[in-house]
Amino acid sequence: MRHDRSIPLIYVAVYAVIVVIVPLIFLVYYSIRVSPSRLFLSVLSASIRQSFLQASISTAISLGTGLLFGILLIIYNGRFKNVIISLLLVTYVLPGIIMALGIISLFGYSSRFWEIIYGNVIYNAPLIAVLAYSTGNSTSIREVYSAKVIGANDSQVVTRFYLPNSLRGGMLGGILSFILSFEGFSLPLIIGGPSFSTMEVMIYEFKNVFPAFSQFPFSTASFLGLLQVVILVVPLYAYLSIQSKSRRNDSSLPPPLRRYNSIALLGLVAFLIFALTPLLGMFIKYPLWQISVVEMTRKLQISMAILLGNTLVFSFVSTFIAFMISIVIVVYRFSFRNQFLILLPLIFSPVTLALSYFLVYGDYIPTSLLIILIFTVIVVPLNIRMMSQAVDTIPLSETYSSKTLGDSTFSTFFKVQLPRIKWEVSTILSLMFITVLGEFSSIVTVYTASTETITVGIYKLLLLRDIRDTYYLTEIFLIVIFISSFVINQLGKSGAVGQA
Repeated sequence: MRHDRSIPLIYVAVYAVIVVIVPLIFLVYYSIRVSPSRLFLSVLSASIRQSFLQASISTAISLGTGLLFGILLIIYNGRFKNVIISLLLVTYVLPGIIMALGIISLFGYSSRFWEIIYGNVIYNAPLIAVLAYSTGNSTSIREVYSAKVIGANDSQVVTRFYLPNSLRGGMLGGILSFILSFEGFSLPLIIGGPSFSTMEVMIYEFKNVFPAFSQFPFSTASFLGLLQVVILVVPLYAYLSIQSKSRRNDSSLPPPLRRYNSIALLGLVAFLIFALTPLLGMFIKYPLWQISVVEMTRKLQISMAILLGNTLVFSFVSTFIAFMISIVIVVYRFSFRNQFLILLPLIFSPVTLALSYFLVYGDYIPTSLLIILIFTVIVVPLNIRMMSQAVDTIPLSETYSSKTLGDSTFSTFFKVQLPRIKWEVSTILSLMFITVLGEFSSIVTVYTASTETITVGIYKLLLLRDIRDTYYLTEIFLIVIFISSFVINQLGKSGAVGQA
């Protein structure tokens, strides 16, 4: 055991009731009032089929690609490794609407299905690569050198040592890839059209575009959302069951595959080009110096300051709240039962989450607070998982030494553990902030005129068929994302994050 206390079940249960159980009850309540017609059943079966097909193909390609480049990350030991990892993680958290527009600017609508698959691979393969690198990098270098002494060649070192350890992180990323691809929204909505709509797209359509004129106008959307929750419980349980702990390797031995450094770097650069080409193509096709903010504001009928302000405020507040909640939870060791309850919000896709919270809390709290609540719930589970894994890499002796001197559990965390993981914390904060900064599918489900964000503005311009201004606003947003990520990471490097 790494912690001497655990979160009482009653607190975890209250959290689960407020965040998951009550919204789920409302989904069930509305779902049982659905009146399924032959047309509805046809739409339902088509969307389920598309969700499974897109998720399966995307996951298979992403897993193979991610494992390959995860191994290259292990082999490469040059000065650009942290830069490469940061760029890979940025591609993972880029808003789906931006990636969709980048792909369209590159390929048009030449092959909608495979363009969706390409977008999913761009998102998920970098995440799998980083996770595979994280677990594969825990391989003992001393064991590798021992194997080489008795005759193991380089390919055997990779297949017998690095690959098995990388598979642990790769499988974790693969399951997450399936869940995220199954919940696909922006890519199928913008690129695919009706023929390639997933369940997530149909939930949004039935909630916002085709509400039934009855006492329960959201019954159809609720039924689809509930069905999606039921389908995703199994992969979520598998995701939580896989342990991917790595350990800090303080060995001063040089990497055993150093002579492949240049080859690994070339492969990683090629991978980054593959992932970032849609974004680079966008900037080339629509140069920044041609942007007219005044004209863009006129078409949106809302000032750029309000769009940017809403985006940053919602993102900052939800990130801060999620981070503080995560600290409280990570300080204590929680059992698998408690962990499952805490991470249970992952069964909700962003659109289903927004729909259920709209049904439960929409009449009682302002839309701005509703959006912050939704954003917070979206990022809390993954933040808890990443932060707890970072804390678990700290040697037990350091934690116990602090407690021996009389420090409490919380005091030990802030004095010993948080400063030791300040680099990881800065990355986690950056990922959280960028994730909610670019959140589109949930906010487009519940937003009002006064709570529009930049992603909503991009979508509105797209609906107006103002393609040029759509791309210009997208480029402005990309600049905001990269500046935000840079500032947060610089705070981590300077020590502003993680100080006792």
